[in-house]
Amino acid sequence: MVKRSPTVDRAVRIELLRARAAIERESLAQSIASAGRKLEPASLIKGLLPGLASGSASRWALQAINLARRYPIVSSSLSAMIMRGGKRSKLLKIVGGAFVGWQLFKVWQDSRRDGGRGDDPR
Repeated sequence: MVKRSPTVDRAVRIELLRARAAIERESLAQSIASAGRKLEPASLIKGLLPGLASGSASRWALQAINLARRYPIVSSSLSAMIMRGGKRSKLLKIVGGAFVGWQLFKVWQDSRRDGGRGDDPR
């Protein structure tokens, strides 16, 4: 039996830790990219309207989003008209905040489910 020296053992452990860190960095990068794709307006609309994802309503919604991106004055004008004040304004802000929170919660749950599939079963 050949004994390994402590310096070789230490070097092997260091390399294993470096490899593990690289794998974890790659996994984190993939998770961030996946979350970014899930938070795109198109995927949020598809998540909100799954039955209409292939229909004309989804295409219309995507065109509206592209229009708002291309001409930001349109979306700011619409939001100014909607959010003037009063009870309706407060209700719309609450509903909008709840919707964004719900979508973020769904994305977080999906990422936890996706992350749990590849874990080590120890």
